[in-house]
Amino acid sequence: MQSLSVTHAIAQDKIALLRKLDRTTTKVKLMQLVTRCTQLINVQQNMNAVQIEFCAENILEKMWMYSLEDVQLCLDRGAIGEYGTIYNRIDPATILAWFPKYDAQRQIAVEAINQNEQQQNNIYELFNHPQMAEAMQDVVTKLDAKMLQTPVQEPVYEKPTLLESTLMHEYDALPQWDNNPRFRVYNNKPYQFTEYRMERYRELIELQNEY
Repeated sequence: MQSLSVTHAIAQDKIALLRKLDRTTTKVKLMQLVTRCTQLINVQQNMNAVQIEFCAENILEKMWMYSLEDVQLCLDRGAIGEYGTIYNRIDPATILAWFPKYDAQRQIAVEAINQNEQQQNNIYELFNHPQMAEAMQDVVTKLDAKMLQTPVQEPVYEKPTLLESTLMHEYDALPQWDNNPRFRVYNNKPYQFTEYRMERYRELIELQNEY
């Protein structure tokens, strides 16, 4: 794949599993990725076949927690100088030194994914908030009263409230996360709009409680 995201790479099968299923094929694929990396770099002292195999073997043994897609992302970013300037030579030590730097970037995405999953699991906590429960009960009471007085008719879809519109504009103005249009970055964390909306409601409720 020419275009990868960290989120996609994290979700793929890890080298630990792949090498257990077929160690030889996994090593060959790693050698292909390392070879591709060396072809992207224009240096006088490039890697030979022995160095490429040695590098792939090290990745196979030590980077077992990554997917092949993780490896490609790391190598691609290293090849363009994201992890430091390449001075007219490339060798296994240079490539293997890129992985801790990639891991620091990857860990941010891992933590964001874990937090989003936790927020999804705790989605009902917002509605258990006393103020939210009281507001919802008030809405239910008004709806019940209105239904008793008003004959059944087609629902009328109103425009978003001022608060909803404000949150939409806020969300649209946030930067995208990892070039993914489905996520925006807020407080250094990626959010979809529904998650962002819940987070802002939570913040507003806490702010109101402070007064």
